[in-house]
Amino acid sequence: MRAILLTSTFRRHVHVANTVAAACDLVGVWQEEKTFRPERYARDEADHAVIQRHFAERDDFEARYFSSDSAVRLTAGAVHRTVGGGGCSDPAEVALMTAARPDVVLVFGTGILHAPVLSAFEGRIINIHLGLSPYYRGAGTNFWPLVNRQPEYVGATIHYLDAGIDTGPIIAHARPAIDRADGPHDIGNKTIVAAAQALLRASSAHVAGTVRAVPQLTGGRLYQRKDFSADAVRILYRNFETGMIEEYLATRAARDAALRLVEPEPLA
Repeated sequence: MRAILLTSTFRRHVHVANTVAAACDLVGVWQEEKTFRPERYARDEADHAVIQRHFAERDDFEARYFSSDSAVRLTAGAVHRTVGGGGCSDPAEVALMTAARPDVVLVFGTGILHAPVLSAFEGRIINIHLGLSPYYRGAGTNFWPLVNRQPEYVGATIHYLDAGIDTGPIIAHARPAIDRADGPHDIGNKTIVAAAQALLRASSAHVAGTVRAVPQLTGGRLYQRKDFSADAVRILYRNFETGMIEEYLATRAARDAALRLVEPEPLA
């Protein structure tokens, strides 16, 4: 299986790239720089400190979980590009992608992709959406379930990419195994590990022609970047301090049973 990966530049993105590269012929990686600057949503110095601490802890946990993923590991001859925000949709970059002759295009963590890349690889772009679609869509979709005291909705959706916002047919869901001692960044990184494995299953099934994709249900919650705030961060940590995880684990069977999830294909 020949694949290319369109992703970003943080440790979690490098981990997914290296996981894919270890399991298939990854002939190209495009790393698109992130444009989200959460500090802009601070109203004052106290807000700024809360936001800065949250994201510094996220980076520290990623470095711990993905300690061996400091750089993308590709075989000789593979394409490796770093582009600015939105660069994966640039026609010149799409031409390079097309020249790599991928069987499947994998996506994790880019900005919204547009017509040049969507049309070039229509029907064979598979995305990791961090969040359980259709329940949580848009931005921060594993942040908001924890703010809303709904840890059962933390996970990832592996789906075909279309022009909508997390609307393409679902191939699989993936969820972390939450433990009592987990904090928000433990849960987030466990989700990324599970999502990388589910992505491999989905891409293998796509190439083999055995995918049974499920149309997405309507509804759910849509969050945008502008919804983020320091107050939401405060609520998230307060939820952990006041027993959210213990409450979930005590009622996990019933809460999980209410979810309608798509099981991933076995990994060949």
